[in-house]
Amino acid sequence: MAASLLALAGCTSAGPTDNPAARKLTWFSYLNGDDLRTSCGKDGTDRFRLIFNADYNRHVRTYDVVGDPERGGAAVEAHVIEATDLARITPADPFSAARGRKATLQLSAAQYDSFIGRLREDGAFDPPPHGLRLRSNGFYWLISGCRSGQWFFTAFPYPSNRFIDAGFPDLLRGIDPTGAAFAAPPEPEEAPRDLPSSGQSADGGVVFELQAGPHGLAGRTGPFGALLLSTLPEN
Repeated sequence: MAASLLALAGCTSAGPTDNPAARKLTWFSYLNGDDLRTSCGKDGTDRFRLIFNADYNRHVRTYDVVGDPERGGAAVEAHVIEATDLARITPADPFSAARGRKATLQLSAAQYDSFIGRLREDGAFDPPPHGLRLRSNGFYWLISGCRSGQWFFTAFPYPSNRFIDAGFPDLLRGIDPTGAAFAAPPEPEEAPRDLPSSGQSADGGVVFELQAGPHGLAGRTGPFGALLLSTLPEN
C-alpha cells in the first residue's frame, strides 16, 4: 500500500486525464487544483473543478468546466472512474478497463449562468468546514477553481446538511454526458467512520485521508509532497 500511496503523490497535475498511470501520479495535485491555481487570474478565464468521491476504489467522477470569456458558455470535460470492469478490456488497449468513461459537453451562456448561480447558492465559493478530514472510502464533493481572478476551494462531506441540501449534483445529473449513473451514498448511520483495515483493503485498493483547509488541502501535493495519511483521530 505504501508504494501505491507514494505513486499517488508523485507529480503535479496538468489537468484531467484518462491515462490511469498519470492519474495515480497526479491525483492529490488534481484534487487540490494545483494546475488551476497556477493559471488563476492570468488569462481572464474562469475554471471550475468538481470531484465526487464515492469510495475512491469504487466510484469517482470529475467535471472540469472552462468558461468562455468572449462568447459566454463553457466547455465541460467529464470523467467517471469505477472499479475495474473486465468487460471493458480490449486487445488494442489493455488499460481500457482502468481508463473510465470520458465525455465532453458545451454549456450555453444561460446554462453556464445557471451553473454559477447554483454553486453560489450552495456555498461553493465559501471555505469548507473547519478542520474537515475526508476519508478515501467515504462520500464527498471537492470543488475548486478560479472565478473572476480569485481562487476558491471547498468541500461537501457526507453525511452533512451541506452535502444533502446541495442542488448542484442534480444540475450535473441533468447535463452529465457520460451516461454513467451516480453512486448513491449509504444511509447516514451506515456511512464509513474509519478507514478500512489492512485486511479489508487486501484487494489492492489504496486508502488515504485528506485534510481540507480554506485554500486547499493541507500539506504539499506537488512532486513528492508530504501526504496526510496519518492514523485517523479517535471518534
